[in-house]
Amino acid sequence: MKGAVVTTSLIALLAVPAAELRAEVNRDAYGIWVRGKNYDLSEFPYRGVEVDPAWADIEPSEGVFDWRDFDAGLEKATDLGFYTFISINVGPMSPMWLYDIGIPKVMTQHRVRTGPYPYYLDPRHVSYYHRLIEEFGRHVRSLPARLTDRIVFVQVKTGSTGDEAPYKGPPSPAQYAITKEQWDDFRLAAFKEFNAAFQEGPGAVIPLMFNAILDNESLLDWVSKNVKGGWGHKMGGYGQCYQLNDEAERGLDYLPHLLDPAPGEYEFFSRCEMDQGWKGGIFAPNIRMAFYWTGLSALHSGLSMWNLSETAREWCRDNKYWDFAYFFDKYAGQTHSAAAAGAFCALREGLDSADTEKFPEAQFGAADIKNKERYLAICAAYAGRGAKMDDVDGVLAGQVNQRSSQKGLNDAGWMIFRGNYERFLHQIDADTTSVGWWRVGGEVAESTPVYARFARGFDRANGKDAMYFDIKDSFFSGKPLNGAYPMTVRVVYYDKGTGQCSLQYDATDNPKKTAYIVTKTNSGTWKEKIVTLTDANFGNRGPRGADLTLANADAEDDIFHMVEVTRGKRE
Repeated sequence: MKGAVVTTSLIALLAVPAAELRAEVNRDAYGIWVRGKNYDLSEFPYRGVEVDPAWADIEPSEGVFDWRDFDAGLEKATDLGFYTFISINVGPMSPMWLYDIGIPKVMTQHRVRTGPYPYYLDPRHVSYYHRLIEEFGRHVRSLPARLTDRIVFVQVKTGSTGDEAPYKGPPSPAQYAITKEQWDDFRLAAFKEFNAAFQEGPGAVIPLMFNAILDNESLLDWVSKNVKGGWGHKMGGYGQCYQLNDEAERGLDYLPHLLDPAPGEYEFFSRCEMDQGWKGGIFAPNIRMAFYWTGLSALHSGLSMWNLSETAREWCRDNKYWDFAYFFDKYAGQTHSAAAAGAFCALREGLDSADTEKFPEAQFGAADIKNKERYLAICAAYAGRGAKMDDVDGVLAGQVNQRSSQKGLNDAGWMIFRGNYERFLHQIDADTTSVGWWRVGGEVAESTPVYARFARGFDRANGKDAMYFDIKDSFFSGKPLNGAYPMTVRVVYYDKGTGQCSLQYDATDNPKKTAYIVTKTNSGTWKEKIVTLTDANFGNRGPRGADLTLANADAEDDIFHMVEVTRGKRE
């Protein structure tokens, strides 16, 4: 699972000019990060850790800044070989002297963070907060290069922790409520200060990370046009679970800016924090499986950095399960196809109840997120291949409940991804050439192999006896590979039955060349077949314009989990 070895000469061949990559951020830092203060390199080779003091600790008294603990955190992380991202927590973690000088103190009825909060719009608070940002930038950019070179970004924090709302709950006194327009103005002023502090003038240029701007047209417009040294966004849900309601919306507007952005389009990176939802909900039947498919979903969504909570890391350590993390690390930084070392397509079919074309309302019922019978009817139509709803009320209750309280697994959802989880490798005409499978091998238990959650297979009786795959043309800079270097292909299949299937590929001398034929042994396990192709053309000359084809060789249908291609020879 740790991937392929790419030779030095091949890396040189794949080099892409920095100007072409545009966003000034270190992609080596993309991958699994620590969330929390306690970490152990013996668990996993994490990419990085956050250093995030409170304003109250940085400026314990007015105008007196103490950076000693902050610097020590950077030194420790750097000595361990970590990357870092940095921030200062404000809002309820502001210094008490703000209130001593008369800035209004605001409380709330929130169950966790009742306050105190400063009244953000008080001119004195604005002045002191902007001074903090200026001093933060001045100090960080004066540090030795050995430290600043490891800082991947600074997270812009303006409100309550990193959630970017002024208060958790209604404010008291109520007169200190802040309107959306006022909050947007406050945040935009802070954005300008951060941009000046970390990306303008002398010193290291450090990318910025924002939150809650992708759905705010004015803030997004300002950031995308003015933050020139690279920027990112904190994403909710991406690294917390898979097949959640509304996940399909991730790809509509944001994915084109996270992976292979078009010339002239803005580009950003992303991170997500895993919370405690992994302790129940969708994770409960098989934690390994949920980690694995969450990682695939996150990669499909373009997630750059995945912060694993301390409890999740402890579980992975105790159970010695890191395969999902290695796979995520392998692909997280491969955001530009022309420079990517590999591509993958994890096969699945998403039963989206919002899809009225595939599931007509006349047959399955009204397309409404709360229509319980529609989810059940959809899964009933696919029950022969394992689809079912263990807890339809879990879908109706919404995304947060799915992660934390859903009882069992649901194979239909609302606005979920409808196809495969993939990067730079696409299945052509998936629904017309193959069929989806769920819970392959039977009900999901703790011991069920992770691959069994979803799959696709042949359906020879209905003319679906081949699957076709296209490697994104820009992976080879828009022209055929023409045997320039070896390519490794990995196929994961379910070894049930004794039939045969083959892998075919567009070779330099034959657009439909057979790489191998597999004869299954009916072991009831998942197996992988790996082959190195030295004469791959990959010019879309195969059937349906394919570069790769999985073909049925007899009357027995076959089931597959993944197709993965990697530049170079696997060692």
